[in-house]
Amino acid sequence: MMHFDQEQGQQRSIRFQVVVWYVGPVDVVLNRVTMQFRVTMFWNEFGHTDHDDDSSKSETVWKMMGRRKACEKEILGDDMTQQIDVPPVSILNAVSFDVVGEPEVTRLREDTKLMRWTCLYKAILVQDRLRVENFPHDAHELVLKLGVLTQRKPSSRWDKSKWRLDLATREDSQGSTRIPHGLIVDQVKIPEFSRTPKELSFEFVPLSLGAEDTEKAHKDKCLQIKLDVIRESGYYDQNIMPLLGMLNLIAVSMLSIEATDFFKRGLLMLNICFVEISIRMSADSKLPRVGYQIKIQRILNSFFFAILSLVMESSALYFAITRYKLSIEIANKIDAVMAVLVLLHTLFIFISYYYDRFLLKQRLNKS
Repeated sequence: MMHFDQEQGQQRSIRFQVVVWYVGPVDVVLNRVTMQFRVTMFWNEFGHTDHDDDSSKSETVWKMMGRRKACEKEILGDDMTQQIDVPPVSILNAVSFDVVGEPEVTRLREDTKLMRWTCLYKAILVQDRLRVENFPHDAHELVLKLGVLTQRKPSSRWDKSKWRLDLATREDSQGSTRIPHGLIVDQVKIPEFSRTPKELSFEFVPLSLGAEDTEKAHKDKCLQIKLDVIRESGYYDQNIMPLLGMLNLIAVSMLSIEATDFFKRGLLMLNICFVEISIRMSADSKLPRVGYQIKIQRILNSFFFAILSLVMESSALYFAITRYKLSIEIANKIDAVMAVLVLLHTLFIFISYYYDRFLLKQRLNKS
């Protein structure tokens, strides 16, 4: 029996292919996301079967025996012809998961003893960094981590010094997918998010579980699959922001009322404040319930405080005119300066808001 790692110079490897079939709502409060994906592993057996091949045997099928073993049985009988070890893959960032159907094991090529193990999972995955300070212009990396944790010690079955983790090749996938090591299905839609045009990104990173490993050179690795997503912000871009801007312009126009008529001017401005409060309450009901301030809340506060500053300025002018006999000409000039300041403040908010949107669109186009 040939040992491909020694006789042909082929390095031993466990090769991964991941196909994402479904991505559920992204929970930025609990830092979780639900995914359904198929994990496929390829490896070449190097004489670890319990029985040698028998060319005269009848047609057989491979069946899993637990998580780490697979046996070959005759289709028309229960006789086991041979048994092999299967790399025990782990979903490292799963809170919980279900196996959809049953795992399948197949020998793809007899000459190279190329084996394929595949399984469909539906898992709730915990995410490290789902921060929404820039909501509604926030972008995130959804991460799936896979690795082989057990039997990786020296002289174990899947000794990490002898079996490295790698990505599937075209020879492994045999044309089953457009990209040999995996992809996300085109029909996948993520609620409230758009995924960037680029495919999944695959990267092998050091495996960190528990205490820090001081032996960096001998540290094992895990496969990290990333999916970039961007929030769809059209509701706020085309509805909330233009309405808030128009309300502020109307509030500024109230400065055209004489400062001596403070009751009418102040009453109209406060009515606009109540309209913005109702918009704020409606918008807040749709915002993520996080313990820090997000961008859209900061913008809503800025619009609201701008109108309140107009009310306070009008009150101060009325007090100065009635108590200290301030001239109407000076009051009008103060109103003009205040109007310019509020308009510039509103313009700055709009420019910064839509510039963030522009940068996000640029990132999407570059991807």
